[in-house]
Amino acid sequence: MKRALVLILLSLLLVITACSKPDTKAQGGMEVPKDLIVALNNEPRTLDPQNGADSNALNILDLIYDKLVNFDKDMKIVPQLAKEWKTSDDGMKLTFTLKEGVVFQDGSPFNAEAVKMSFERVLNKDNKLSNYSTFGEFIDHVTADSANQLTFHFKFPFGAALASFAHQAAYIISPKAIQEDSKGLGKNPIGTGPYKFVSWTPGDKVVLEQNPNYWGDKQKTKSFTFINVPEDSARSIKLENGEADIITPVPVADIERLKTSDKIKLNVSPSNLILYMGINTTNAPFNNPKVRQALNYAVDKETIAKKVTSGASRPVESAIADTVWGHSKVGQYPFDPAKAKQLLAEAGVKEGSTIRIWTPDGRYFKDKQIAEFIQANLAAVGFNVTFQKWEWASYLSALSDPSKKKDFDLFLIGWITNTNDADWAVRPIFKSGMSKDNNGEFSNAEVDDLIEKGMKSIKEDERKAYYKKLQEVLKDQAPWIFLVQMDTVSANQSKVEGVYGKFNNTLNLRGITKK
Repeated sequence: MKRALVLILLSLLLVITACSKPDTKAQGGMEVPKDLIVALNNEPRTLDPQNGADSNALNILDLIYDKLVNFDKDMKIVPQLAKEWKTSDDGMKLTFTLKEGVVFQDGSPFNAEAVKMSFERVLNKDNKLSNYSTFGEFIDHVTADSANQLTFHFKFPFGAALASFAHQAAYIISPKAIQEDSKGLGKNPIGTGPYKFVSWTPGDKVVLEQNPNYWGDKQKTKSFTFINVPEDSARSIKLENGEADIITPVPVADIERLKTSDKIKLNVSPSNLILYMGINTTNAPFNNPKVRQALNYAVDKETIAKKVTSGASRPVESAIADTVWGHSKVGQYPFDPAKAKQLLAEAGVKEGSTIRIWTPDGRYFKDKQIAEFIQANLAAVGFNVTFQKWEWASYLSALSDPSKKKDFDLFLIGWITNTNDADWAVRPIFKSGMSKDNNGEFSNAEVDDLIEKGMKSIKEDERKAYYKKLQEVLKDQAPWIFLVQMDTVSANQSKVEGVYGKFNNTLNLRGITKK
């Protein structure tokens, strides 16, 4: 009797256990969405798309927000929240017809008035948003022509207009969120995208969950958790241990090991991120183009590309990345320490002169190591080099602080052309007075003139000619030490599918699956 009772209890226990196991399939055999963990090398500075969001933020924001138009995988401009668009014959107006049936994550309706309010937020100079210049230089005003149509009226015909609407500052923000807490959008973003914001624990993680009212294709992932893992080896360990599904960037030291794992997939994709060593042209002797040219001859870009970044970059041959529309190959400065010493002597720079380098630590792929390599190159041509590394947010704050302009001579940083058009590759960082991103305060009348001409022409051949000449002038003026164009390097569990690097050094996370 006791034996029979024990057998019955064991049978019931097995049934209960089997029923309690999580079912990985929904009815009809469909895969149940899973949670995904993404390990980033830094947490975002802000989640406000109109106020200086960086690449780590964009990995998150692209799941929360949509734009009127976007780039597809082949870098073609395609509709997103807009159905169609038309540019007036004189190039002074761009009219969008919007998709219907779209709502924001807070329930607000998506319509022409909502888009108008989103753009007017960044166009209002009094709001002091860092992306004002993205649109403020060419948009005069916006009109809502009907519920589902609006027109952007320009100050002049602008050749890069449509591409500019694919910039991340063109994400459409909820009108309710703008009205109720515009300044709080950096910590509480609300858009129309496939995922909605849940929480941000500073220094730890950002959590998103699927938006049940998303207008587009049903997503195959239930939620995303973006964790902050600044230490390189720790990211790789989390991936190998299954504590992270995706990591970016991948530490150079771990690339070969991860390649051999059948549980890990390594992704290397071209991007238009240019890493450069900016030169503070307000400090003597670096206000002399001959000295800036000498710095370029002093640095071995090939070794940086092949050894320091393990082949995940290539030396640039222009100030504009080779994947950006309007790029012209104008050539690089060869590694020639003897030529560097000659130019320094001609410019009157004495051996032992001090040069001060600033660099972020962990923001870009091998950034500190690249800066250390450049430190050695410059010491070899006679400079006394001082070196300071920074945490990313503090670094950007220091670079933009006018009171610190005399504290550094060189600064390592990257530039991503988010419009994939030459205009945005040069205007924010070389035009006089663009102090937010022109951290070296470079100013040259011929450069300014060519930027203006390229900006205000709508003829492609004419624009290309202006930008070709501009790239030649920039090479001669050497406002940077021209370094490398970086690849996007990420890795994920092999059971995660659909991840790839995008042109702006971020990852595609929409529509990805986890088996």
